[in-house]
Amino acid sequence: MKGSQNGFDNSGQMKGFQWTTKLNTEPAGIVAFEHWPIRTAEWMGKFDLETIDYPEINHDNIKHSLEVIEKIVTTYAGHPAVLGLEPINEPWEYTPIKELKQFYWDGYLIMKKHAPYWRYIMHDSFRFTTDIWGGFMAG
Repeated sequence: MKGSQNGFDNSGQMKGFQWTTKLNTEPAGIVAFEHWPIRTAEWMGKFDLETIDYPEINHDNIKHSLEVIEKIVTTYAGHPAVLGLEPINEPWEYTPIKELKQFYWDGYLIMKKHAPYWRYIMHDSFRFTTDIWGGFMAG
């Protein structure tokens, strides 16, 4: 995702890291960097590490992501090797849930419009609770 969906290096853009003088124990003696405690994800907007929140939502990034989904779906709708779509891989646990759920709905409707037989796969945003996901998209 544009701006990184989780701040991890596997999102294509590692956000929030600093070189450190701490030495690793495996392999021994190698200087490394610190990442997990200071990572950020800016797909939904500029993340504030102090408040652990998004002061503003970046609707342009969300719109861009939906446009990419539509391009993927319209391009590969008839391809026999494509069976489904995951609109975002591993959005982090601080992703605003209201906006994430809306994004999931919008992406789902795009996919169903162009490839109604595809499967739609959603990541739980590292929130493993039915309080958040129970009943979501029922019906």
